[in-house]
This record gives sequence, C-alpha cells and structure tokens, in this order.
Amino acid sequence: MPEQATWAGTIDLAQGKVHVPFRMVLDLRSGKPAGYFLVADEKTPIPEITRQGDSLIFGFSEYGAEMRGMWNGARLNGTYIRHRTRGDTLLNFSAVPEVASNIRTEVRSSGAEFPSGKYQVFFEGDDRSQSATLATFWMEGETLHGTFIAPDGDYGLLAGNPSGGKVLLNRFTGWQAIAITLEQRSGMWTGNYFFHNDKPRGFTLSAQADIDSLPLPNRRTTMKNPEAGFTFEGLSISGETIRSSNDRFKGKPLIVDIMGTWCHNCLDSGPLLDELQKQYAKDGLQVIGMSFEISDDVDLAKKNLQLFKERNGLTYTMLFCGSLEDENVNKRLRGQLNNFFAYPTTLFVGRDGKVQAIHSGFKGPGTGEEYQAQIREFHELAEKLVK
Repeated sequence: MPEQATWAGTIDLAQGKVHVPFRMVLDLRSGKPAGYFLVADEKTPIPEITRQGDSLIFGFSEYGAEMRGMWNGARLNGTYIRHRTRGDTLLNFSAVPEVASNIRTEVRSSGAEFPSGKYQVFFEGDDRSQSATLATFWMEGETLHGTFIAPDGDYGLLAGNPSGGKVLLNRFTGWQAIAITLEQRSGMWTGNYFFHNDKPRGFTLSAQADIDSLPLPNRRTTMKNPEAGFTFEGLSISGETIRSSNDRFKGKPLIVDIMGTWCHNCLDSGPLLDELQKQYAKDGLQVIGMSFEISDDVDLAKKNLQLFKERNGLTYTMLFCGSLEDENVNKRLRGQLNNFFAYPTTLFVGRDGKVQAIHSGFKGPGTGEEYQAQIREFHELAEKLVK
C-alpha cells in the first residue's frame, strides 16, 4: 500500500444505483496516519485513521460512522458504515492510488450545457408554492460547482463535470455522501438527489434572478416568551455542569449556538463564532455551544466535542446537552422556542438575558455571496449585543 498518495475512488449510493466519485489524500508514513477528502479544492480532514496490516479504518466518531477498507495489492475495497440505533447504513467503496497512467481528466465536451446562476428547487411531491430551497451553480475551469440551500442551511459544496446535456455533482467527506444528477429536458433542468441509501428524490429547477431562501413565515424560530431569558444547562468537556444561571454569564452578552458535532453546517459556523468571541472579548461577549449528539454516551460526547474543537481551533465553551431524541430536545429547547427545526440555530442574547435575534441554519462557504452576507449579519448582530 502506498505510504503517501492521492487516491481516486467511487462509493455506491441508493443501493448501488449511482456510483459517486471521490478523491482523498493519505499520508501513512508516521505512527499517526493523516489524510483528507477533496471536493474540488475544499479539504475535509479525516479525524482518525488506523492502519492494521493491509487494512485501513477511518473513524468519523462525531458522525457515528466509519470506513473499513482492505488493500489487495492494487485497490482499496471496503465499506462505509453509518451507525444508527434504528440500523446501520452500509455503502460499498473502492479506491486506487492516482498515477499518471490512471488519472482520467474529464473535459467538458464542446457545446456542453450546464446550469449557471440561481434556481428555485421543486422536489417531487412537495407543494410548489411552499418551496424555499435555492440552488446555485458556477463554473471554474472545466468543473461545475454548486449546492442546494435549504432554510436550515446548505448541502455543502458539490462538484462535477458536464457532459453533453447531463451533469453529476457529488460530495463525499465522511460526514456526507450525496450526489445530484442533472439533465436538460425541453429547456428545463431536472434531476435526482441521492443521499446514502435513501430513495432518490426527483426535482426540477426554475431559473430565478434572486430568491429569498430564508424560512417561510410559519417556520421562523422565535421565543415562546420574549420577556423570559433563554436558559441552558450542559456538561463541559472537563465534566463540569454549566448553567445559564452561573455568575460568569450575568450581565454578559451571549451567543448561544444550538448545534451538534455530526452537523456539517455546524462545522462551517464554528470558526465564525470563535472569531466573534475573540473580537468582542473586551466587551464581555461569550459564545456557548449547546451540543445535541447522536448518542447519549457522555464519554463519547466529550471525545467528539474535543475533536470538533481541535479540528477548527475553537476556544469557546461547548456543552453536551444530551441526545437528539425528541424527549430530550423537547424538554431543553421546544419548551422555550417556537418552530425549532434547524441545526445550527444561533441565539443572540443581550446583557439582560433576553433573546434579541435568532438565526436558523447556516450557509457555508460553498454558497458564495450568501455566506458573505451571513458573515456580515452575524457581525452586525454581535455589534448590537455589546453596545
């Protein structure tokens, strides 16, 4: 097995109906192997890599997933496993080291059609009048980039190469295994959205100059009692129980981020929140991450929170607030919030303890201008908190 190489592979989604290409870079030379997945130029680190003879195990503890592969002398074959209480999801994968002789660079065929700009997404079976999902696409060189942006955040950067009137955009990062197929029919782009082994969801695109992709009015998250302060309680990585009533928070402006280490949009929002805490530390601003995890295992949660912080270089307080089970979430959140639906959901809390603003979801770097506008919004909200 190569000690250091870029690998090209495919992973099977939708019970093998679609083969999604992926690339990864592995360095196995030291006692602590390292690597990352590539989607276009975006790098997603692989948190844990274990080498056992001719076998490799990739651990995605925060997401409750792993990849197990066996090297046969020419190819790494194996299975991606997503562990859940209701049953595991298994996806087969295969990868080979990239060398000059086997790299196939797909070149966009002359005259190939591809979507460009912003579109409204209409999924089959949904009420068209209620669609709040945006798609955005752009070309860089021969590669088409794009993403879907839903009210609770974006799907992450996808990339692929147009060929004729068809496009396959894909994203595999260990956390996400998704693909979007696009085909032009009668002047309209139609396609399917694939996620793990779920049944594909058909959709059509409608070109738009500008779309407000914020939640619909009846999906906006608000405080049930605007005059009451938002309360929280959780376990820190060191094992300390921390509550909103602690003296350390009295009279301080707070940003409370409802998140999970399994959530890719939360990965995107973390660095911005850390930046805000550092910028306004002199004004007393503190950021608190309320993490709801796949499992209620305390030791596993502490490990995942530490990995999450280290990966992003985060310095703000993160609390384990229990599992994603409805009983726990209802008790801690839905008793205080109307229409809570998105991870992350970010609360901007004034010095008086009252919530001044709530932002549902997060649009990551792959959304371009949407991401930049969101950064400006967060800075403006933080500025108001500290005044």
